[in-house]
Amino acid sequence: MYPMVNRMRFVPLLGAVFLGTLLGSQDIGITPLSVWYLLGTTAVAWVCLEFFSIYWARVLFWFVVVAASFLHADLAFQEIYWPMDPYQDVHLRAELVEDVDSFIRVIGTLPEMDTRIVVHLPPEEGIRSGDTVVFSGRISEPPAAPNPGVFCYKTYLSTRGATGVCWPEEYTIRPAAAQPVLTRLRAYLAANIRAGLSDPGLVVALVLGDRSGLSDEQIARWRDLGIAHLLAISGTHLGLLALIAGTVLNRLPVSRFGRFCLLQLILVIYVLLAGARPSTLRALLAALAAGWASLRRRQLDSLESWALVGCCLLSAEPRLIQDLGFQLSFAAAGGIVLWGPVLRFSRFRRVWRWLCSSLAVSAIAQVSILPLLLHNFGSIALLGTLATLVMVPFVTLLLTGGIFVALGAGGFGIGSFVDTVRHIMEIAELGLYKWAVVWRPLRVGVDLWIFWALFIYAGWRLRQPHIARPRVTMSRLAWGALFLAVLLLLPPNWKYPLEVTAVNVGQGDCIFVLTPFNEVILLDGGGDSLYWQERGRNVGIERVVPYLKYRGVKRLDAVILSHPDEDHLFGLLAVLENFPVRAVLDNGLSTSSQTYKKYLSLIQEKQIPRYQVRAGDVLHLKSGAKLRFLHPHPETVPFLSQNDASVVAALDYQGSTMLFTGDMEVVGILDLLERSSGKDLRADVVKVPHHGSQSSLVPSFYEAVDANWALICTGPNTFGHPHEQVLQYLGDKNITWRSTANGPVSFYSALGFVWAR
Repeated sequence: MYPMVNRMRFVPLLGAVFLGTLLGSQDIGITPLSVWYLLGTTAVAWVCLEFFSIYWARVLFWFVVVAASFLHADLAFQEIYWPMDPYQDVHLRAELVEDVDSFIRVIGTLPEMDTRIVVHLPPEEGIRSGDTVVFSGRISEPPAAPNPGVFCYKTYLSTRGATGVCWPEEYTIRPAAAQPVLTRLRAYLAANIRAGLSDPGLVVALVLGDRSGLSDEQIARWRDLGIAHLLAISGTHLGLLALIAGTVLNRLPVSRFGRFCLLQLILVIYVLLAGARPSTLRALLAALAAGWASLRRRQLDSLESWALVGCCLLSAEPRLIQDLGFQLSFAAAGGIVLWGPVLRFSRFRRVWRWLCSSLAVSAIAQVSILPLLLHNFGSIALLGTLATLVMVPFVTLLLTGGIFVALGAGGFGIGSFVDTVRHIMEIAELGLYKWAVVWRPLRVGVDLWIFWALFIYAGWRLRQPHIARPRVTMSRLAWGALFLAVLLLLPPNWKYPLEVTAVNVGQGDCIFVLTPFNEVILLDGGGDSLYWQERGRNVGIERVVPYLKYRGVKRLDAVILSHPDEDHLFGLLAVLENFPVRAVLDNGLSTSSQTYKKYLSLIQEKQIPRYQVRAGDVLHLKSGAKLRFLHPHPETVPFLSQNDASVVAALDYQGSTMLFTGDMEVVGILDLLERSSGKDLRADVVKVPHHGSQSSLVPSFYEAVDANWALICTGPNTFGHPHEQVLQYLGDKNITWRSTANGPVSFYSALGFVWAR
């Protein structure tokens, strides 16, 4: 017999639930039916081994948890295929109404499918929660982000349980006979704040979570300062409310259990008023666990409580795993809880103890969410720790005063006090903003992940002095720090691969190249054309520039224009306007388009060196990589069309090659084959010429290239790109192809190996 644990350990349980939920939320090619078989057999084996108290039952238990979490998440993230025909006379009760800048977002449950959808209405409509929208229109899947760094509407709605979106063709609004009590109470509290304060936007955001009164500039300042998390209603808000309510309840002739129930009821009502965001729910469950432990006079393990809350939330709503607010709030709270027993400054005086503790807690929270910040925003506010320390007292005062003003006490001088605090806070905010520094790394390497893992391991070991031997702990941490230091000192080409990413710009080309030494090259920039793009859309501003900023690009070492067609050139105008560029390379052929004239004007205005490339030219890069230009040839370029005269470049690095072909068609490809040897054309990755059009399918070209991977830059179009014959040919030749139709495609190269993501 093996000794069973006396109590459940929720930290490893959270790990198993998280792993299963994460796998279930991704399309990893595992069928749910196979997982059902695995879960069934494993569960039976686990019960049998548990019955006979065999040690391996403990191992099988974790397989059961992971498999069950996988299936639960797979059901939650199951795609719904909406019919092409529009729905008629659908009755949708408004469960949640959000006022956006250009429309009103109404979220409700579609009766026919028992799933949540979103209906967009004009901003002038005065719909409220509880009203019914009767509409007709087509429901479709919400649009996903075309590239990282761009807001993903599909993910945003997914966290609210909505899987469909509709811009109705016809609609009518039927007001409810009576508004829900919570809706009226929320409106009453918001009205008190607006009536009692001269500038209520920030206080309404802090007290009720409504940020509609905040300007985009102020939100951007808070983000750059690293204090945007203070706007999220979380533990600080519930703690203050619990302190105020507890002070009042302690004076009432009610038992301890009665006071506990009343306090939790007040907190629940406040959470519902604030919109029941994931960060708020996490804080509520943590407060409930802490209150229950206090009621039972038991000591609560904060880390186990944090893990239990995570298990409950992910089990109840697996979609939270993709909610950024939940991720940031939960990870920051976990880091603080993990390091809490280590952060002791008892030898300091009271003021210094508070100062050091506050700085340490803020720094721990920042490091805890470091990977999330870099993955979702591509940046870190370096002033976040200090700015949080300065702004927390102001936020606490505004929140406390705002609660009293919301309850109707604004006329007793509290409103004037809150206005004064807000004015002083604004001065401090603007003063700090002058020193705000935002770090945007070009890549997140393995060294950062090792640092973060070492940070987690150090907190785990140091918080358990009675379990982990101090000498062993310090020895392991020292070896880990030494390994990290050695890794940081390695040359970049030993640590980082060469990256080539085809950015999703719709029907067009835009390829981002990042070398291990952080040299950045952009091949083409996508563009707009009324024949295949949406009217009025600027791909350069909406997709290319945001992606480059997300990647932390400060300047471009080279911009290469394959040929001056709109779907390759237009997006480069925004790039040239927003980033310093060291050199521009193109084929030298001109057109009469206004886009091309603007292109030349920007180059001249910004004094960017421009080079005309021909076959035989080579661009050497620091990392040992080089760009060999194979086309166009000086002798034939005057007789070629714009597409056939496209710049063709081969990127060589550590024994691997990626070939970029522009929009070449048959004539240009045959000219390239005639003037190039097989060795020059051999590549691991080839960009399929002209978006995979039938006019560029030359079998002898692919035989000469002999690639393992093919990249197709394409998007919605009326030309039939990529053509079925091209895709069939690639399949017959066992060439794995990737398309940018649904998002960016990245290839990496190191030590002669090439892989895709």
